[in-house]
Amino acid sequence: MKRGTILIFAAAIAAFGARAEDVQQPPAPAAAPPGPAAEAPAALSQSKFLGLLYSEIARHTPPENKAGAGDVAASFHVNAQGKIDKVVIEKTTSVAHAEIVKKILASVQAPPPPGGSFDVSQNFKFH
Repeated sequence: MKRGTILIFAAAIAAFGARAEDVQQPPAPAAAPPGPAAEAPAALSQSKFLGLLYSEIARHTPPENKAGAGDVAASFHVNAQGKIDKVVIEKTTSVAHAEIVKKILASVQAPPPPGGSFDVSQNFKFH
């Protein structure tokens, strides 16, 4: 009895498979023509860019440093490729702290900023 059941089951599968091959699939709908949003990714807003930039700075900031506690106020320019290409130390506790900040900022790679480039001021507080 098992053998007969298996043969009937196999015959049913074969018949279903034959029918499935005979059925034509409907044509896929045509893709919509690319609009302005599909041609280029949307530009980041200023606040989203700053959030990503500050996250990247935090990622490159060491949890500890040999200079100890201190403060640095820096201004810098982010170019159109998202690289910091100019750093001005406005105020610092020590030269060592200023060098740490310059090293941090030199290692940062942000996304391309809105408007092509961006000027930023940032305070660093080391513990």
